[in-house]
Amino acid sequence: MNQTIYDGKRNGLYRSRVEDFLIDRGVRNMSMTDAHYHPYYEFFYVTRGNCRMFVEHSLFSVSAGELVILPPSTLHRTQYDTDLPVERITLNFTPDYALDLEMFLGKGFLENHLKVGKMRFIGKSSDEFFSLLEKFLEENSRSDSFSTGMRKGLLAEILVLIARNTEQMQDKESLIDETEANIQDAAKYIFEHYAEDITLEDASSVAKMRDTYFSKKFRDVTGFGFKEYLTNIRIQHSAEMLTSGNLTVTQVALSCGFSDANYFGDIFKKKTGFSPRDFRRMKQN
Repeated sequence: MNQTIYDGKRNGLYRSRVEDFLIDRGVRNMSMTDAHYHPYYEFFYVTRGNCRMFVEHSLFSVSAGELVILPPSTLHRTQYDTDLPVERITLNFTPDYALDLEMFLGKGFLENHLKVGKMRFIGKSSDEFFSLLEKFLEENSRSDSFSTGMRKGLLAEILVLIARNTEQMQDKESLIDETEANIQDAAKYIFEHYAEDITLEDASSVAKMRDTYFSKKFRDVTGFGFKEYLTNIRIQHSAEMLTSGNLTVTQVALSCGFSDANYFGDIFKKKTGFSPRDFRRMKQN
């Protein structure tokens, strides 16, 4: 499985490249050109440097030793400083891959403990978490009859360690800059009212800024243009509704804030590469 429905430049709205799990260590200094989301969990752990992540409607500044948890379908975008590369480890796994772990971790463990947000491990738990990721990377390079069991065991340890440190989770970044705090408020407003007829004037009013200044600062802080962010949120929700409900395409369009079904079809195909009907058919099959 290696599917990106958007385009080849990671302007992707929907990425699906993980059948069970995927762990990767790398150095990055190129920002995402657009936001994306995927149908699996992602642990984003920075080991050197710092970057910024705009996740749904929250802005995180992520430094070495900090972990960002991204549940399935979480829209996110990462921004790097081109002059200061960031070393990070990402661990992706599908809900089905970890489903059997709930037999001893407890039913609903993933939903209860893996919520979107940022956390920092304290004291010995920081070294323990990094050590588990290192062991997972090492085990992933092997392919003997014990590898599958070892990886499952390591994932279970990682999940328990995260659950034990959930009190360190920061659901919302503490922003010193008042401008950034106002931009985040506007992003949250857009995220919560995407189905309404939201205008640039509405969002700039929430941020207490003039329209032109807000437009520039919104892109500077989040990496999105106002219209781009609103459209991404609407398309994300429409994709979920197309695959999980029985509403007609027109009903989905209207429910997600699009006033015209034909326009919705055009923009959905432009963003995903599929018409709404073809997208629904593909996901059902």
